[in-house]
Amino acid sequence: MMKTKLFKWNLKKYNWGKLGLELLVVFLGVTSGFLLNNWREQQKEVQLEQKYISGFLSDVNENIEQLEELNTIDSLWLKQARENVLAIQNNTLTLDSAEAMMKKIVVINKMEPHEVTYEDIKNSGNLNLIQNFKLKNKIVDYQITLKGVRFVDDYFYQYFNDFVMPFVFSEFNVLTGHFKNNNSFKSIEFSNVFIGYYSMVQQRSAVYKDLLSQSKEFKTILLSSKN
Repeated sequence: MMKTKLFKWNLKKYNWGKLGLELLVVFLGVTSGFLLNNWREQQKEVQLEQKYISGFLSDVNENIEQLEELNTIDSLWLKQARENVLAIQNNTLTLDSAEAMMKKIVVINKMEPHEVTYEDIKNSGNLNLIQNFKLKNKIVDYQITLKGVRFVDDYFYQYFNDFVMPFVFSEFNVLTGHFKNNNSFKSIEFSNVFIGYYSMVQQRSAVYKDLLSQSKEFKTILLSSKN
């Protein structure tokens, strides 16, 4: 019968202090590498967040500049057109005034919102990089408001194409600036077209003013979040 030889470990021959120190060095090396990598990733995220904030600032500044100009144009137009609305209601509108009105309604303005940064952050899935909860909510709310403005603009354009331009092509000579028939401005069609256009400008002016107010508020939050 074979005898099994047992080997005994001589634990005393190991330098446990040295081994423990080596293990500690390895542990600290791995841990520090892990922490350094996390720190680098966090720095990248902070830099990317600031890049997005700067982009939003650029977009909102463009929107504010555009809205201020459009609001000024609409306010002046509404002020001048209000007298003509009253004249239509009182049946005192003159041919010259009607032709001047027609020259103004053949032109339509439209906001072209800047939202490159939002499309970028949405498509990349990086919205969660924004640490400021108030700013993140404002970004979402601002886009909802922009959608509302686009809806009003699109509706205005549809009205313009469906009602204003057909009447213009039928009853008005754009080159000479005169009606084909001097009594055209007395028709119910002219009245409906102009009053409808006036109403559209009123609605657009209201949403533009609201968006301008929100744009300025958005800008304030962005500036407070910028390092």
